[in-house]
Amino acid sequence: MKFKMPLKNQLTANSRRNNFHSSAIVFIMLCCALPLFFSACNKESHTDDPQLKPIETTLKTDLPAGSTVARVSTYLESRGYETQAGSQPGTLVAVIRHIDTERVTPVTARVTFFFDANGKLNTFEMQRMFNKPIPK
Repeated sequence: MKFKMPLKNQLTANSRRNNFHSSAIVFIMLCCALPLFFSACNKESHTDDPQLKPIETTLKTDLPAGSTVARVSTYLESRGYETQAGSQPGTLVAVIRHIDTERVTPVTARVTFFFDANGKLNTFEMQRMFNKPIPK
């Protein structure tokens, strides 16, 4: 003799099983999506150019987000980098020269710093420039 589950209990069991499967699918999707999201956020890179990476690393370390305009200006001035006002309000542009130690060649970047309304650094952009002779 086979035992048959009453229809009401069978529907409840099926519903629980479907809810479990739906929850499991959502959980798996989140587990896959969250690391991608956080890796994209944490890997904010300002350049793909390998020769500009050392400049980017130095700027991220020495001038973290939230640095004041005065701090950024002083930092750039103390290293002898040429600065100018940006074309947009709340921006500062610097020309940064660096020696690529692997190739022993100069590398020049045009870096635009973006500040919020309170004068705090949000981020910066980098573009490679042709190397100019060092001013005397």
